[in-house]
Amino acid sequence: MCEEPILSVIVPIYNVEQYLAECLDSLIRQTEKNIEILCIDDGSTDKSKSIVETYTGLYDNIKLICQPNRGLSAARNTGIYNAKGIYIAFIDPDDTVAENMYQKMIDIANAYQLDLVMCGFKTIPDNNVVYPNFPANCVCSPLDFVKYNTKIHENNDLCFSWRFLLRREWVFNKQIFFNEKIRYAEDMPYNLKALLSTTKVYLIKEALYYYRVNNSNSIMRSKYNPYMEDSLILQVKDKKELIEKYNLDQYTPITYDMSEYIIKRYTFLLFNNAFNTPYSSNIVKEISHILSLKFIRESFQIIGYKNLYTTYKEYIFFLLMKFNLSLLVYLIIKK
Repeated sequence: MCEEPILSVIVPIYNVEQYLAECLDSLIRQTEKNIEILCIDDGSTDKSKSIVETYTGLYDNIKLICQPNRGLSAARNTGIYNAKGIYIAFIDPDDTVAENMYQKMIDIANAYQLDLVMCGFKTIPDNNVVYPNFPANCVCSPLDFVKYNTKIHENNDLCFSWRFLLRREWVFNKQIFFNEKIRYAEDMPYNLKALLSTTKVYLIKEALYYYRVNNSNSIMRSKYNPYMEDSLILQVKDKKELIEKYNLDQYTPITYDMSEYIIKRYTFLLFNNAFNTPYSSNIVKEISHILSLKFIRESFQIIGYKNLYTTYKEYIFFLLMKFNLSLLVYLIIKK
């Protein structure tokens, strides 16, 4: 490998011994060989660290960096700070990638002098192919990208930083780092900032990333997350600041879409978190607290009385949440 790798792949690791070798093998098999693989062990307590150490003994382009547990955002930032590649990319340690993924993305980035390239993905093991609802296979301005998509939140079209290839020098120049206080759902504000900080972007309409959806130990599938409420508050705050800074509402109804997503998705994530707390809790009081959160109240105000749901019963439930009738909300959820 040359002194300066063309790509640094950042692998944030926390207790993924079951899938880690498969992830690293898919990186070793890449058709682009001039890459460094930065494994950031974020305080794992299983065999993840020893698995990486086995690979570092076999491959000189795999490096292990250990740190106390600080969360995914901090682990990815550590990778960015230590990267030496012209480009950087992220992969989650329970996922894999197509053998030509990074070669294709790098070729596109070089051909059009891009700071940011995206691709599609498919879910594993069900092989569901997902492409973002943006213009594909062409160079596009970020505002045209946003304007094209009226349901960025609803469709999760700016989730998942692992389908991005980023030019490292540009990342540092624009200070595109993860907010380390956000330890849940951190991708969307990071991706939105990255997209809006560049002048042109390219989406490859191919499912080059393989996203595992059956890892029961994934942070996104844990029954209780102590960081969820604070993280959701912070990521909504970050997104609102970006929406205001770039006047995005004049291009697409992004604030309305975000408000709808908060009501339909975030409230239920928080309800589920409250129901699964390992600490004794008054659930009705917790539901009232959730429905009183500022970003949720603002979302109800923006939506007004429009029916976001498909049935009359669901609309009644929406109204109960809107007026914070927490006991009735609790009784319906408990059913």
